[in-house]
Amino acid sequence: MFREIPNLLTLGNLACGLLGINFLVNYNPYTGSDSLIYALILMGIAGVLDFFDGFTARLLKVDGEMGKQLDSLADLVTFGVLPGLIWKKFMDITGACPPSGFCINQYVWLLIPLAAAYRLAKFNISTDQKVNFKGIPTPITGLVLASWVLLFDGISSEGLSYSQIQSNSDWTFYKTLTNFYVMLYMPLLSSYLMVSDLDMLSFKFNKSDELNAYRMVLLVILLGLGIMNYRYALPLFYIVYIIISQVSFTVVNRKNHE
Repeated sequence: MFREIPNLLTLGNLACGLLGINFLVNYNPYTGSDSLIYALILMGIAGVLDFFDGFTARLLKVDGEMGKQLDSLADLVTFGVLPGLIWKKFMDITGACPPSGFCINQYVWLLIPLAAAYRLAKFNISTDQKVNFKGIPTPITGLVLASWVLLFDGISSEGLSYSQIQSNSDWTFYKTLTNFYVMLYMPLLSSYLMVSDLDMLSFKFNKSDELNAYRMVLLVILLGLGIMNYRYALPLFYIVYIIISQVSFTVVNRKNHE
């Protein structure tokens, strides 16, 4: 029975993804913001389950091929398909495309699940990602992209529409993050970074690993950003995560070659 605990956690991750998709399928334009927020909350819960399924598997010494494949299938739905659909709904709400004519923003969301599928398959056959990652992990990418809905929730809570915000100079940062070109290129950039060979830190703390200090710095920064402004926390953390990962590997590699 205990051997199945990691798989049950993984299935919980998948269930959260499916429930999130259900919220989007039953989307109501009058409560649309709430539907997106609920989907994001479910992704957050799934992220916790995704962390603990691997941790539990290693603790119980039952990590194997079955759990690895099941985890990837769950991640594809929860952190690939769901954030892609959230991104599409968010663009529909904010009017990122004109009401008529062809608009590439209507289809750019497809890159998110497609890149997630490629990255997860690549990860499953990789032999050099047991400790750290090549490319930005799918769960982090999915959560960051889905967190864009918090920006819309912020203006909705003040009773303002997207068009009103676009003409208001007090919302400069918000307007930048929801600019047409940002909405177009963010899925493209994040999808590329998912499937790239960029060295990225994992959050697995290993005894006497020189990178543990950098992992701790990342966690402290994430907590600090969440306390200061949770609406912008994940997009800002995404940038910090890339920078610190590159700095950490550069410093450690240089030290090892001295």
